[in-house]
Amino acid sequence: MIATRLKKIALTLKLRVQLCARLGLFAVRGLRVRKIEERSIVVTGSYKGQRVIFKQYPRDKAAARAEKACAELRFLETNLPEPYHVNNCIESLPDLGVVILKWVDGDTVRSLYNQAEERERGAIVLQVAGWLKACADLRSKEKPLRAAHFVARLDVADNDTLTSEERALLNAMLAEMAALAEGIEAKPVIHTSAHDDMTLVNLKIWNGELYAIDINKERWLPLMRMAARFLVMKDFFSPCDGQELFHGLTAAEARMFLKHAGVALRQKRVVRYFIAEQMVRVYVARESDAEKQKCARQRMRAFLGKLPETRAGQGLASSV
Repeated sequence: MIATRLKKIALTLKLRVQLCARLGLFAVRGLRVRKIEERSIVVTGSYKGQRVIFKQYPRDKAAARAEKACAELRFLETNLPEPYHVNNCIESLPDLGVVILKWVDGDTVRSLYNQAEERERGAIVLQVAGWLKACADLRSKEKPLRAAHFVARLDVADNDTLTSEERALLNAMLAEMAALAEGIEAKPVIHTSAHDDMTLVNLKIWNGELYAIDINKERWLPLMRMAARFLVMKDFFSPCDGQELFHGLTAAEARMFLKHAGVALRQKRVVRYFIAEQMVRVYVARESDAEKQKCARQRMRAFLGKLPETRAGQGLASSV
């Protein structure tokens, strides 16, 4: 705890010295570290009296990363239709590996979704689907799917933090992915560049408009993979007792989201494959809350069809 706090203080001081030397002694104020990751340091503060976010990329290719992030954000903010936005790039400082980003007020989608009633939740899900669809409308193309690539990156054999129960469950998920991959490898699927980490905390709603934050570059991925990221992060750590499920996820919202995001629901194996991929990826990231881990395992078992049926005989692991 103390070491982490000292590291944050040191990083803040270092960045302040760099920014003041570059922008002027009184241009930057109130710096506070919000997040330290391998790929970036995120600091809030004010710049010329405006609340902003300073994001600094690591030394390796830092200038190029800053330029790419700024270019992508400006492209999206310029071209996305209302009411869809990003936290746009105000200024880029490639020599420091820094981008200065617009601060977005409002609440995260996670906070709003968790507090909302069922009907309001549906409206939030539709708004997020609309943002993803708007990105795909700007740029999309069919490309061969590299399904085996995603399976290979999820090997859990060397993960010594897993219990035997967890390992068996994850291996069953990987086996299902491998079986699905055989039928979809190199099949043409829609790819786009939108958000490679489309989680509920990376989306905010302000005055009824949706803003995506923490976009780092133009990165083309299967549209379904980005959709699966959002849906799994929305449902994975919550109980699924008594729900009608769609591959382990809340059925009504999942189907509604995929339809309005423009995902090809006829590609059933691709849909199921990326839901599995995200479930495994999120689980091995190791959520520390035991109750949330329990919910996640329940949803994976539902995905595999290992829970009893519910709601008029509809299977918990039903497919499209």
